[in-house]
Amino acid sequence: MVVKIFYAVIAIFSIAMVFLASSDPYFVEDFKKDLSVANMQVNDVVDYEINATMISARYEADELNRYNKEDEFLIFKSEILRGDLLHFLSSDKAKIQGDNIRFIQNVVYDNNDSLNFKSDEVVYNQKTKIAVSKNDFVMTQNSDKIVGKSLEYDLKNKQTKIKGIKAWIEQER
Repeated sequence: MVVKIFYAVIAIFSIAMVFLASSDPYFVEDFKKDLSVANMQVNDVVDYEINATMISARYEADELNRYNKEDEFLIFKSEILRGDLLHFLSSDKAKIQGDNIRFIQNVVYDNNDSLNFKSDEVVYNQKTKIAVSKNDFVMTQNSDKIVGKSLEYDLKNKQTKIKGIKAWIEQER
């Protein structure tokens, strides 16, 4: 009886060794998960941008997670004062990686000039000052409405490139 159990164990071991010897060692990469763990987590984040005379911006997030390569903000909101315009920006998630800030899910931009912009994802490069949305978007100002497939806006040169545009513009007579 002991001999039969020994032969059964040897047979299972042999089959396992043949399988391992014949399998591709790089195949294991397909089963790896991203196991990156946040180095730091902060809840109820409020950050102010100030100059010598006033507070020029306020940034809020329900949660901040700092990873090795990026920072992730959950339920992100901001109020930014530039010149005479007050800008409001919010998204479900914001990720900062290098010079890029990626706003993800329910991205909403408003300003006090009645401009409203909604999309699912927007990427803003802090160095080049260019905002890009490769997803469908809706932009309104007063009673004017623009719908498009993608948008690129250069803040320095005040130039906009839109693909797949449909616009409804109300004219005064």
